[in-house]
Amino acid sequence: MNTRAWVLGALGLLGSACATVSPPRPLAPDGDYGTRAPFIFQDAAPDGRWILACQAREDTNQDGKVEVRFTHHGGLFGDEARPYLFLAPGEGLAVDDVLTWDTEGRRLVLLREGMLRLLDTTTNEETPLGAWSNEAEEAKAPQPPVRASFSQDGQRLLYPRREGTRTVTVLRDVQRGEERVVDTGPGLLGQAFLHPDGHWMVFDVVAEDTDQDGVLAWPQERTSLASARCRGSVSSSSHMGFSGDTPVRRFQRVEGGPLLEGKDILMPLGAGLVREAPDGALVVEDEQGDRKTWVPASCKGRVLAADAAREQLVVGCEAQEELASLELHGPSRHLSLGRKVFIHHPAPSTHDPHPRLLPVRIAPAGTQSFQDSRIEVLDLERRTLVTPPAQSYWVTGLGARALLTKEGTPSSRLSLWNVETGQEHEVGTAGDYFSGRAGDQVLYRGWLMDLRAGQVLGLIEGEPVTIDTRGRALHFLQPIPDGSPGTRAAPLGPVRWRPAVTAK
Repeated sequence: MNTRAWVLGALGLLGSACATVSPPRPLAPDGDYGTRAPFIFQDAAPDGRWILACQAREDTNQDGKVEVRFTHHGGLFGDEARPYLFLAPGEGLAVDDVLTWDTEGRRLVLLREGMLRLLDTTTNEETPLGAWSNEAEEAKAPQPPVRASFSQDGQRLLYPRREGTRTVTVLRDVQRGEERVVDTGPGLLGQAFLHPDGHWMVFDVVAEDTDQDGVLAWPQERTSLASARCRGSVSSSSHMGFSGDTPVRRFQRVEGGPLLEGKDILMPLGAGLVREAPDGALVVEDEQGDRKTWVPASCKGRVLAADAAREQLVVGCEAQEELASLELHGPSRHLSLGRKVFIHHPAPSTHDPHPRLLPVRIAPAGTQSFQDSRIEVLDLERRTLVTPPAQSYWVTGLGARALLTKEGTPSSRLSLWNVETGQEHEVGTAGDYFSGRAGDQVLYRGWLMDLRAGQVLGLIEGEPVTIDTRGRALHFLQPIPDGSPGTRAAPLGPVRWRPAVTAK
């Protein structure tokens, strides 16, 4: 069991909510972010309005220098680094952690001085949310549980708060500032989060001593991966299972109502729930508790993905070992796509928050060999499979377009493919292994593209840290040290936003 799978993998959903647009915030003036000290980039707002990084600014190990080096597993050794939040050029705000932010990056939940705080970066208003008690334990976790989450439209926030000797879960209306404590039921709450479609709260709770050691314990991954807080780049890691108990998953609608739990609940779908009936049929239960069969028992179906916006499930039917028949099912739709799909070897993912295109790994007729499999693209809008151009490999997709790579001599090349029209537009020769994503813009192998528009913006020079939706790239001002992971020193700050592509 993977705790991240409890958050995302078990959901397998294609979201349908739309983000709201916040008031524009003036672009921060050009300048240097951070000090001339080891700088470990962590994340940035999509529009670049803030940067989160870790810096070591003191000689804490007293060896006469300030330096941080990386291990293979993302760990840091040398001087102690701590998180800083940069809302403008300068030294930044020292924080203990940033737990989450909304899809725009407008609002963040900070941990500072033992308190949870909600920061609105548009108004600079900071609202105390309550005490936090698990900082020491979670600072060491390589895969910490979800500790706070916004709905996809940014209007609700779910978070834990310490009240006396207990921790409660709170649902907050972000605009109105109204809150209510949510009952998550008996047991040890491990994590709570808002489902992306906006209708459900999800709680993972240890309710039974499944490992029979006499205590209830949230599962901890046994891994060589460094702690998530201030983690550096990872070149390798080992995973050796979990210790602790197995949690159960509970659901409650954000408007309130009963806690729902059961092994027959597969996932939310919009305002409904997908359940498995005793005979194996897959049914969708609506808000009134009425159930309608979407996938008949004869399919012996396994849900591969759910598309709430189009009211359909991507299903593997009649699974035999690793292969199943690929089908689409809905309230009045039962469509076989005529292909066998590998269900235990997922195809490359798409980063589109509301995907239209879903790459799937197909077995050629007459063979069950994974080595002979190929990627085809399921167009969820047209409900058909489309074969990519010859010798192409899927990278990512957005809307009706996909970014592909073609391996060849002397080097691989990139192309943009419109699944609707079949047109393919060559981008150029793939370069350095830098990648990033901000809104519709994608940086891949040195090329910056507007994927939704199918437009190539140009080559990015140097070694950018990330990009933003305002056409900028973040760069170090000092040369990045050479060396393999495990020996390489962290680069020195500061960093600065520059135009991503220089007009020629």
